[in-house]
Amino acid sequence: MFYLAFWQRRSTATVVEARNRQQARARAKARQKQGYGVLVSLQQARPEDAALIRRGAWVRRRRDGSSPQFGSRAARQRARRQRSRYRSWL
Repeated sequence: MFYLAFWQRRSTATVVEARNRQQARARAKARQKQGYGVLVSLQQARPEDAALIRRGAWVRRRRDGSSPQFGSRAARQRARRQRSRYRSWL
């Protein structure tokens, strides 16, 4: 099962494979990089995200649930613009 770990200073999630939330949280913290900040949210990957993960593609899901990879053109644009809020950390 895949989980998406959302960080304080990162616009997109990091992917963690785990059996449950507790294991996913531990694995995410073990892979935490210095600039990520604290772990703010852990969500189970949606089926469409899991398909991308299995193909080896980068999942660009945002913390608010939006994604520049899925949805209408306007929804993808909105998700892309959200990245600018994190620009100072990128």
